[in-house]
Amino acid sequence: MNKLSIVGGTYKEYSIEPPHDEIYGSGLRAVQLILESSTAKVSYKTVGNKTVQNLLENYKNVYPNISYEIIETNHLVEFKYGFLLENPDIHPPVDSFKTKPTINLSEDNYIIFGMLDAEVSGKANKVVYDPQNTYNPTKFSSKCSAKQVIYIVNRAEAKAISEENNIKSILDFFFDKENVYALIIKDGPFGVELYKDKKLVKTAPVFKTKNVFKIGSGDIFTTTFAYHWFVKELNIETCLYKASLTTAHYCNSASVCNLFNDKEELIPLFINQTVLSNKTIYLAGPIFTLSDLLLIDKIRDVFLNMNINVFSPYHDVGIGNNKEIATEDLEGIEKADIIFAIVDGLDSGTLIELGYAMAKGKKIIGYNKTESNDSLLMLKAGDYTSFEDLTSAIYNTIWSL
Repeated sequence: MNKLSIVGGTYKEYSIEPPHDEIYGSGLRAVQLILESSTAKVSYKTVGNKTVQNLLENYKNVYPNISYEIIETNHLVEFKYGFLLENPDIHPPVDSFKTKPTINLSEDNYIIFGMLDAEVSGKANKVVYDPQNTYNPTKFSSKCSAKQVIYIVNRAEAKAISEENNIKSILDFFFDKENVYALIIKDGPFGVELYKDKKLVKTAPVFKTKNVFKIGSGDIFTTTFAYHWFVKELNIETCLYKASLTTAHYCNSASVCNLFNDKEELIPLFINQTVLSNKTIYLAGPIFTLSDLLLIDKIRDVFLNMNINVFSPYHDVGIGNNKEIATEDLEGIEKADIIFAIVDGLDSGTLIELGYAMAKGKKIIGYNKTESNDSLLMLKAGDYTSFEDLTSAIYNTIWSL
């Protein structure tokens, strides 16, 4: 059946790093992916204000294959990111949605994304459900049912929905209480797992890309999986691999155009989390101003949340001028497996750290938005790779361990 029904949010997205200011949200991004990458017809259900309604009318004028239903509200939800690996600020606040309109399902095949400002109710045929909420996710079974439902969640969502921590208890919950046909658990830079009948039946790797545009990557994964399951009628193991590969191409290009066409293969990465948890990243960078310290702290938190050890001179040694502090910093470099460096500003202390790291043969990943190649010429003599985008630099650090 060359048709997809999509339910999801239409939201404003704003990011400082990298610059991004668009109206998408999970639902509309899924719609555009299908319209730009296939000939399938799309039926879209969402909520939104006049701005959203006007935008959807523009879509209808451009794309003949879209139809939509919108429940009108007086707000446009905005997600605001500093950079793409931190939790966004959401306006209006999540707890301001005391009463929510209900979107009703019919007996179709649906992609359903969890929404902040609406509820979903009814019976469907097949559903791919992505709750899109780590803190207070909605169970599909709370108001919906389907002949077959596949959950796509990240690991934090799986724990939050099931209220369990170990994988056996998580699987018991989803297969016994939510009656899922299959469960897919995404794990960031470590890949994705597919479970059926409480058994791990397939894993798919992440694929190494120079750029990592993270906003909407989960939307692309879910939509690609559902498209190949519903429209192409492929087995779910094949759908999983295609979803992972397509998501990588999206992250690299930040574009939804022609993503379902055959593209050159990227390098698959199979990362052992146990091995990675024994690695250490040395975090180098200036630590003088409030903005310096906030950036160091945010980067450190991202690595720690991925269960990777971080040696941060600011956090682990402290600030001072004595020889003992310098000695501990250099010992940290010697013990580290890789160096992550903020090179903007050409801080003298950071450059000394990098020179010492080069002398010790350490690989260095640099985050650099402002300095010219000429000013960093000496670093090229070592194992040094530079990125202008922070999220891309962080992911490529992990992939280089």
